Amino acid sequence: MGALEEVRDLAEAVARRHSLRLWDVETSGRPGSSVLRVFVDADGGVDLDTVAKVADELSRALDLKDPIEGRYTLEVSSPGLERALKAPEHYVLSKGLDVTIKTKEPVVGNSHRIDGVIDGIDDSSVTIETEQGAVAVPFGSIKSARTVFEWKGKDKR
Repeated sequence: MGALEEVRDLAEAVARRHSLRLWDVETSGRPGSSVLRVFVDADGGVDLDTVAKVADELSRALDLKDPIEGRYTLEVSSPGLERALKAPEHYVLSKGLDVTIKTKEPVVGNSHRIDGVIDGIDDSSVTIETEQGAVAVPFGSIKSARTVFEWKGKDKR
């Protein structure tokens, strides 16, 4: 088991103890001075006190197991309103939301970008309802995807 998989397992266990789901784990930087980011979520969102408790518990678990070589900074947060969609379960949890998907090759006409609403998910693709109609996008064709949040402010008249 690699270091990131071990971190993922620890983070998953800590998230479950707090009735949360682990959204993602990622690292950046170089060995010895990297940043370890852990994203947790819940249906009603995540409050700051819960994030702090998860960060504290996960930090202790990481210190005990020591899966990452060298120094690193641990950051624990919510994935936010505009969240990256990386795994099929992210699409399932985001069904009905607005998304922007960038593909490795053109899927609709000459465009590598699809904007619309997640309408359905199966084992191999996600269906996006666009202004032009439904488009099935194979997971293997997706370069990046994220939800899109539109602020709906009051009319300032």
